[in-house]
Amino acid sequence: MKNKEKLGKRVRRALELDQILPDRDMLEMRGNEELTVRECERILSYGEREIRLSLREYVLTICGEGLFSSSFAGRTVRVDGAISSLTFERRGRR
Repeated sequence: MKNKEKLGKRVRRALELDQILPDRDMLEMRGNEELTVRECERILSYGEREIRLSLREYVLTICGEGLFSSSFAGRTVRVDGAISSLTFERRGRR
């Protein structure tokens, strides 16, 4: 019997996110209007077109229109709005 790999792991590997998001599902996106980010250390900047989040050794920049955080509790952030892009930057770069 073949060992079935979880969809999340296949997507991370295909997008080469294994190095950025090690071994656990830290992002969950539903369409382009809802994003849940786990293990967020803090919100670095917040605006309707861009939200920047501090993750372990990366900064996640979320771009779009009408962005807002509908919750931030227990190191989990939910971002809603019309999300157009996600960018990962190693800390210390911008």
